[in-house]
Amino acid sequence: MPLCRPRGFTLIDVTVALAVAGILASVALPSYQSQIARARRGAAIAALTQVQAAQEQFRALHGSYALRLENLRGVLPRGEHYEVVLVASHASGYIARAQLLGGALREDGCGELTMSVLDGVASQGPSERCWNRS
Repeated sequence: MPLCRPRGFTLIDVTVALAVAGILASVALPSYQSQIARARRGAAIAALTQVQAAQEQFRALHGSYALRLENLRGVLPRGEHYEVVLVASHASGYIARAQLLGGALREDGCGELTMSVLDGVASQGPSERCWNRS
């Protein structure tokens, strides 16, 4: 009569599988977090672009830029992952800022995006990388 080998996994098999899973997770997690941060920045960029379009529409109707976000049609000052404010505004220009919410996203230096417009010429800050352009 042949001996029956027990079926199942040994403790060594389970330990090796967990070690491999842990290594794969440690490699994949930073890339995943980077993509999440990039997507959230994309939402803030869209909000600032919407502010720019609304400001230009307001300027076409009134001859100057709006002093408050509440005066702009279709602009939401707060999204799920960001908050938009007008830092400065005058007749010939304005500065809008989108502050990303969540401390983990600020580590890459892109926690605050700005759009400055002076005499119809826009400039974005702090860098092209933060605006997903590099």
